[in-house]
Amino acid sequence: MLISTLILVGLAALLILTTEIGYRSYLWVRQRRDMTSEEGSSFVMASALTLLALLVGFTFNMAQSNYELRRDLVTHEANAISTAHLRQQLLDTAQRRELNTLMAEYVRVRMGFSRARGDREAMETVGVQTNLIQARIWEATDRALETPAGQRISVPLLTATNDMFDDAERRYAAFDARIPTRILRSLLAYAIGSALLVGLTLAATGSRHFISTSGLFVLIALALSLIIDMDNSASGLITTSQAPMERVSKMIETVLQKPG
Repeated sequence: MLISTLILVGLAALLILTTEIGYRSYLWVRQRRDMTSEEGSSFVMASALTLLALLVGFTFNMAQSNYELRRDLVTHEANAISTAHLRQQLLDTAQRRELNTLMAEYVRVRMGFSRARGDREAMETVGVQTNLIQARIWEATDRALETPAGQRISVPLLTATNDMFDDAERRYAAFDARIPTRILRSLLAYAIGSALLVGLTLAATGSRHFISTSGLFVLIALALSLIIDMDNSASGLITTSQAPMERVSKMIETVLQKPG
């Protein structure tokens, strides 16, 4: 939350300061060159702000798409784990009990992926743990398929287990799906350029409108900080809900606690 607030305040202050620099720079130049007002510059300012709005909307859509992808993959992985778990319940008691224990551990490890919140070292640790528990689940599944109960569900169980493992890998890929840095830098540069142009235009037309222009750039800074926050799922106020994984974890733990 602190990082998001600092980004918002920093962007707003930068844009307002840039507008003031543009305003005072034009007045300073006009005093020395005896320049007249330029009413036509209002059209240029309006065009620049319109294009800025389009760029903000385009970038916001990219950030939203990445956020929705990460959110959907949490649900997909939870569904895959649930499906594999339900099919494991068709096995004999011994194999079922072993896999239930492993699945409960697997869900706890996978939930640690979100708690890592961008800490690369923590994420690598979760990745190693995920691979280890996946290997143990695969070995236990292989042994279970040799039993009469396992042979009759071999294809559905293998498919569900593979899907569960694949969704874990997809979440790693989705975490790295970000708006290209060049786009974010270009958007910020264009916002600063627009703020400078607004300051120049206000001075050229003999207007001031400090409160209204400051309010405008606070809103623009809010939109930019929202884009950055949404695109970075590791920190900030906008995070991916883990409710589907929590429900699956509770379901497996409940089954595991039952006798037999």
